[in-house]
Amino acid sequence: MTRRRSITDRPLCGWTDVLAVREFLIDIYAETGLTGRTWETRRWEGRFWHDEPDAVAARLASPDGDIRIWESDGTIVGVAHPESPGEAHLQTRPHDAALEGEMLEWAETVLPVTDDRSQRSLTSFAVAEDGERRSLFRSRGYERQPWHLVQRWRTLDDDLPRPAPGTGYGLRSLRAGDNRDASALAGVINAAFGHSFGAEELLNFEHAPSFVADLQIVAVNDQDRIVAHAGVNLDRRNRLAIVEPVCTHPDHRRAGLARACMAEGLARAKAAGATDATVSTGHDNPSNRIYEQLGFDEVEVVEAWTKTWAEDGEPSGSPR
Repeated sequence: MTRRRSITDRPLCGWTDVLAVREFLIDIYAETGLTGRTWETRRWEGRFWHDEPDAVAARLASPDGDIRIWESDGTIVGVAHPESPGEAHLQTRPHDAALEGEMLEWAETVLPVTDDRSQRSLTSFAVAEDGERRSLFRSRGYERQPWHLVQRWRTLDDDLPRPAPGTGYGLRSLRAGDNRDASALAGVINAAFGHSFGAEELLNFEHAPSFVADLQIVAVNDQDRIVAHAGVNLDRRNRLAIVEPVCTHPDHRRAGLARACMAEGLARAKAAGATDATVSTGHDNPSNRIYEQLGFDEVEVVEAWTKTWAEDGEPSGSPR
């Protein structure tokens, strides 16, 4: 479908599109320095490399109807997609925000979830300072939720704290390509977050462009068993260190392990050329205390906005 400015939209299709969207997100950060308005590259990579290779290949063998790309003369100007069911993430440059109404309309058709009372709902996100997107949400009947995400940032030009892990623990890099390490790390992540990752999914992420094995720091006990982890990934063009994930096995908490892993990873990222670092989490997550101790300031509050409407009706809050 073609409009003014020769803007067209289509589904994502294949690895070429995955990599093109990645470059689009890197470009936006280079222009704006914002990590809350659009995704950082590691988060986008997680949608495709954090899975079993065969499953990813099957997904990309045909157009992905849940991911929509808007283009102008072959250049990406917007992307809309979910992360979890019932979510819509809108990726645009600030000067292309006028596209977001159309993007949200598409998302309301394709991405909502339906509950057992035949109520449909969709949640999207806006940085607190983004008045234009917040106004769009209000005009379409979205309501702000009580929870939000916090995007934190710190410069790596300053001296970095280097806390040591508790007695009986040590730090080392994750061994790339090592099935034993991948299995142990999957166990820690699953225990910490309630996920169900397998070793193959984590090994596949080692092929992601932002992955650097030396920056994947793990804490181990005296039997060299992985019990905590902080992953630091690199957006090399923007010299940005992206921290994700940070976790400790529940049986080994309160020994300073996550903080020590993260500090070591940041120091190595600085040595590798990174000048800034970012990390994101929920506003009420206890890990925020760790990030504050390591010098991360709260930079952006990312609000959640939700709309609910009857399954057999039009979405409430049509533009007015």
